Amino acid sequence: MRTKIKSVALTTIVIAILVGCNPDSKSKHTIPKKDTVAASTKATPYSPQDSIALLQLTKNLYQWTQTDDNDDYFSPLLKEKTDTIYVGLDMKLHQKKLQKIRGSGLFSETFISSYNKIAMTIDAKMKDGTLLWKVGELPPFGNGANLWCNCQDVPDDFLSKLYIMHMQSEKDGIFYNRAWGDGIVYNLKAVKENNQWIISEMEGFDYNSLLSTFQKQNDYTGKWANEMVTLNIGESSLAFEYHGQCVYFYPVKKISSTEFEMIWARDMDCKFDNGTKETFGLKEIPEVGKPFAKFTLKNGTLYAEYYYAEWVKRYTEQVQNDVFTPEYSRKNKNN
Repeated sequence: MRTKIKSVALTTIVIAILVGCNPDSKSKHTIPKKDTVAASTKATPYSPQDSIALLQLTKNLYQWTQTDDNDDYFSPLLKEKTDTIYVGLDMKLHQKKLQKIRGSGLFSETFISSYNKIAMTIDAKMKDGTLLWKVGELPPFGNGANLWCNCQDVPDDFLSKLYIMHMQSEKDGIFYNRAWGDGIVYNLKAVKENNQWIISEMEGFDYNSLLSTFQKQNDYTGKWANEMVTLNIGESSLAFEYHGQCVYFYPVKKISSTEFEMIWARDMDCKFDNGTKETFGLKEIPEVGKPFAKFTLKNGTLYAEYYYAEWVKRYTEQVQNDVFTPEYSRKNKNN
């Protein structure tokens, strides 16, 4: 059920502006700033009336997203109803979405162009197999949250709680933060066209930032998991994460973008011993500095070939199940 939208008194608006809109505050926005100038004389000047207008613009933005499923974005497309993998984005729905965005009067053509560019890139990467989006799973981009707000759900009566802060003038607009009391701060930029403020950039739809979250089908880096551990794999290291307070680190020897060797080590940040120093009476045991396993990415699954198979078997039986398993599944980056 959609959150009911309630109006807020002008007194509340003014208080929020006075509390949060200090033009000298440092913005913590992640949207890349282009052609930023330090000299305030070259920045876009704004008045208290502009501050109130930006707050109202932000309220209008989120009221719009809560209407008629406007917070939907980048809908995937199935070729056949029985398929388990999407073949790309639904371009017909995407074009309708662009029309709704433009028709709202809330967004600049710069934002609309960037939104379209993101969709075209995602669609192309899905079609060439770089991105694999399985039916029933979160998309292979973003952080699992709604891109419009970087949230899962909006708080009750959130519009009456919404305020803006950390306004920072730029020569072509104003960067600022939006919050509504749930601890999440979201970054936006607005520009003035025809004497009216409109949204030109939003944190969730920044092209470069979103591209950096792509979970590529043909690249083993990223997060993988089984029932017990999460593997956080980079170009040169692998972290076995048991939980937030226990991580074991291993070097990685890259073979290709889909294959690597894990080098044995005893480097850890953990309050307990995971038992990997046990020998189980075997002569063939893992040795620090030598390859322990080879991992291969194939069809969206990470397969492990352990060079010390008997040691792994004994470890699994006597110490802990589901640490060194034959397969690991891709874990979405928000998890």
